[in-house]
Amino acid sequence: MQIIPPIVVDENGDVEVYPSVISAIAAVEPIDVLNNEYAFYDSTGRVLEAQVLKGKVNLVPTAKLESDSPVLRSRIVRVLSLLGVPEARVASVSFADLSRLLLEKSRRRGG
Repeated sequence: MQIIPPIVVDENGDVEVYPSVISAIAAVEPIDVLNNEYAFYDSTGRVLEAQVLKGKVNLVPTAKLESDSPVLRSRIVRVLSLLGVPEARVASVSFADLSRLLLEKSRRRGG
């Protein structure tokens, strides 16, 4: 299985998106990964298993898809609304489009 960026990182409801696996793993601490503080997804909604080997974080794709998860989608929509995107505009878009829009809006605000 292939990881398809952008990478969505959910830290207990605080959702951020990164343009690549490298940038996503650079933004997290290995100790926090070991403490299961993050959930990782690619742009298809595929769950990425985070592993720490020799102090380095690695993301491994799993067979599990969460693209239709109402909780995950609502978290992304909430962040987008804080970035000025009306909820009605994104209510029915695909998970891939949500993640790309979040990346675009995050970049514009300098994040």
